[in-house]
Amino acid sequence: MNIAIIICMHGKLGIEMLKTTELIIGKKKNIKAIEFLTGENVEHLIKKYKKKIKTLNTNNGIIFFVDIIGGSPFNAANKFLYNKKIKNDIISGTNIPMLLETIMSINDKISFESLINKIINIGKNSISNINKYNNVIIKKNKKNKLKNKKIKEKMKIIITRIDDRLIHGQVTTGWSKDYQISKIIVINDDIYKDKIRSKLLKQVSPPNITSHVVNINKFIKVYNNPKYSEEKILLLFTNPTDIIKIIKKGVKIKSINIGGMSYKKNKTQITEAISVNKKDIKSFYELKKMNIELEIRKVPNDKKIDLFSILNKI
Repeated sequence: MNIAIIICMHGKLGIEMLKTTELIIGKKKNIKAIEFLTGENVEHLIKKYKKKIKTLNTNNGIIFFVDIIGGSPFNAANKFLYNKKIKNDIISGTNIPMLLETIMSINDKISFESLINKIINIGKNSISNINKYNNVIIKKNKKNKLKNKKIKEKMKIIITRIDDRLIHGQVTTGWSKDYQISKIIVINDDIYKDKIRSKLLKQVSPPNITSHVVNINKFIKVYNNPKYSEEKILLLFTNPTDIIKIIKKGVKIKSINIGGMSYKKNKTQITEAISVNKKDIKSFYELKKMNIELEIRKVPNDKKIDLFSILNKI
């Protein structure tokens, strides 16, 4: 169901929130953001709304996302609520999780009313304090341990990704959502030794996903443990060399997604998000000899780019 979306808040907040969601899940069609500047009023916004609506497909309805009830963005949107030709509603108190869920759900087989209820619940449930969040993770871990006692198959690796930002928005919302990931495993010897960073990484995954930080040797033991066979695993690395190490110890990997490798001294920038040094390049060519796919995408709906279509030009 292709529902139209308009985001409008005081100042340029609506535009910036749309930019943030696009950074996480990529650009989507049928969505517009409007700024509300100093000196403008409700009548100005109504004209802006009408202009944007003409550019949208509103056959299945339109949702207005605003910041506060009673504010000018809300009052202007309220003028459209009584238009019987277009099904519409206004969501106030907008936050990023609400927008992400809406954008990723608008093509699902769900009624307009059910989608609105879903958005409201996501918005409420996304607000939490860290102590409560940690308790949710602890309870889920205990439940998973009991559930996995009966499992006898090997680990299922759904995605292997190189991204030195590790667990962040594109991973937790984009990749994990699209592939229904249940567990994220960061594999890096140095990060594993850094107890503070390890702890922080474990705290930033969503409540429905558990995250772990391990070194290479510990991962090999985990990989061969049959209790993880029903989990959908996303592996995160900071570099290609570590992936070679686990492959040589028996881990089966068919494809590697390269999402981000930040620029540092002695590195060459090959795309906006990826920089490599000589060691990285050598490792990538070694992985290619193993017939492993190496593709570049920041988010799942981006078009795949063959890494070597860029590396071969260097």
